Amino acid sequence: MIIVERLEDWASYFPSEDLISAQDYLEKPLKATAGRRVQVINLCRSNKYLGHGYYCSLLAEARQHNVIPSVKTISELTRKSLYGLALDDLDKLLETALEDHPYDDTEGFTLTLYFGQTTLEPLKDLARQLFEVFPCPILMVEFRKRDNWHIAGIKAGALPRLREDQQDEFATALEGFSRNIWRQPSSRRMARYDLAILHDPQEQLPPSNPEALANFIRVGQRLGIDVELIEKKDYARLAEYDALLIRETTSVDNHTYRFAKKAESEGLVVMDDSTSILRCTNKVYLTDLLKSHDLGMPRTEILYKDRPEELQHVATRLGFPLVLKIPDGCFSKGVIKVSTPEEMHTATTQL
Repeated sequence: MIIVERLEDWASYFPSEDLISAQDYLEKPLKATAGRRVQVINLCRSNKYLGHGYYCSLLAEARQHNVIPSVKTISELTRKSLYGLALDDLDKLLETALEDHPYDDTEGFTLTLYFGQTTLEPLKDLARQLFEVFPCPILMVEFRKRDNWHIAGIKAGALPRLREDQQDEFATALEGFSRNIWRQPSSRRMARYDLAILHDPQEQLPPSNPEALANFIRVGQRLGIDVELIEKKDYARLAEYDALLIRETTSVDNHTYRFAKKAESEGLVVMDDSTSILRCTNKVYLTDLLKSHDLGMPRTEILYKDRPEELQHVATRLGFPLVLKIPDGCFSKGVIKVSTPEEMHTATTQL
C-alpha cells in the first residue's frame, strides 16, 4: 500500500490499485488480517509532528501494518541531537569512500537517496547503511568538508519535489525495494548490572512517589542490581549504566524522550523505550489500536482542526457531557469536561 498526501502527487507514475490518499487511510481503518502482512510506504509531503504523514505512520503501527518510515524514524530525523548519535561510524566510512573522488575537491554537496539507493558508486555502501539506520523512502543527506568529510544533516525528502530525472531513479528504487522481504530489525541482547532511575523530585504528579522509588532501590539490592536515582542534569552519565527506568512523566517534546534515545544508542535496556513513548503518549494511536483489536472502550471520535462544523455533529452523536482531550497530553493535561455546546466551543478554542 502506498500513501500519498494527494492523489495527484502520483501523477508522474503508473497508476496503482495500491495507492491511497492520507485522508482515506486515516479515516478508513484497515485491520490486520491473520497470516497477511500489510506493507505500507508513507510518501506524504510532510512528516511534521501531528501532521498527516506522522499520523499515517502512527496509525499504521496501531493497525500492525509494516510501515516505512516508522514513527521512530520520523521523530529521529526531526532533530540532529537524535539522529546525530548514529552518524559517528558512518562519517569514518564517508571519509574513505570519497578519498581520490572528484567530490573530494568540493566543500560540500547534497545527495538524495531512494530506499537506500544511489547512482554515486563510492557511496553505495554508505547509502545502504544510512537506510538501515533511518528506513525512509526518500532521504536528503548533506555532506560537508572541513578537515574531514562528515554528514552535516539528514532529512526526509518529498515526492512532489523530485525532478523528472529523480522521478526515474525513485521509480527504479521503489520497484527493487518492493520485491524485498520486510522484516523487523534484529534485537540486541542486553545485560543488566547497574540501573539508573530518571526522576524529578519537583514533579507534582510523578509516576512513582518517593516510597515507590525507595522500594525499587530495596528490591534491586535484593536482586544484586545497583539502583541509582538520577535527574535531568545527569544526561552525560548515561553510559555508566546498564539499564534506564524512566519514572518521570514522559513526552516526545521533553528531555525524557532524549534520555530514552541516548540510552538506546548506548546499548542500555530502557523502560519506557523511545518507541513506547511515541505510541503510548498519543491518544489517536491508542484509540485506533483498541478499535483494530475490537477491545471495549468509551465511545470515541477524533476531531479535525480544519473541520469545525463537525463539533455539533459529534455532540449530537455522543451527547453531553463530553471529555475533550488533546492527542498527546498525559496526567490530565489538556483534558476538559464539557456539558453544553457553549462549553464545548470554548474548550476546543483553548485546546
